[in-house]
Amino acid sequence: MKKIIFVAIISILPLLAFAQDSGKKQAYYFYGEKCPHCVKVNEYFTANGIYEKYNITKLEFSNPFNTRLLLKFGEKFNSEYKGSVPAVAFGDKFIVGDQPIIDNFVSEIEAAENANELPDPGSTADPSNNAGQKNQSVQDSQKAGSAAAPGDNQKGNKTNYFAVILIALVFVGGGALVYINRKKN
Repeated sequence: MKKIIFVAIISILPLLAFAQDSGKKQAYYFYGEKCPHCVKVNEYFTANGIYEKYNITKLEFSNPFNTRLLLKFGEKFNSEYKGSVPAVAFGDKFIVGDQPIIDNFVSEIEAAENANELPDPGSTADPSNNAGQKNQSVQDSQKAGSAAAPGDNQKGNKTNYFAVILIALVFVGGGALVYINRKKN
C-alpha cells in the first residue's frame, strides 16, 4: 500500500510542476518604485486579479539590465516613449502609460495569440501593429526619464528551472526512501 501511494505521488508531482504555468499568457511589466503612475497600474493589476490570471514578470527599471530591456522594446516598437514607465510588453505589443495599460491590457493580451511566452526584443520580426502606437503611449506629463544602458549583448533569463529542480528533488527523495526501505528489509 505504501509503495502504491509513493508511486502515485512521484508520478503526480512532475505533472503539477509543469502544469503550474501552462496556458497562462505572459508579459513583462516595467515599473518604477516611486512612480505614481506605476502605483496606479499595480493597484489595477492587484484589484482585478491580473497577477493571478497572467504570468507577469515585474522589472524595476532602475536596474540597468531591466532598463536595457525596456529600451530595446521601445526601439523595437518604435515608441517615442521608450524608457518610460509604466510599460508592458507581451506578444507583439508594447503599451506605455498608466491609462493606456489600464484601458487596454486585458483586451490586448487576450487577443494576442503569441503571448504564451515572454517576448524577445531582439527578434527581427516587426510588430504587427505600429499604427496604434500613439494610442498606446503615455502623455508627456507621464513621461519618466530614460537611462542609457551599457552594451546590448545581455539577454533576460527566460528559463524557469523550478520544475526541473522539483523533479530532481522528488527523484532523489524517492531513491533515498527506496534505499532506506531495502536496508530495513
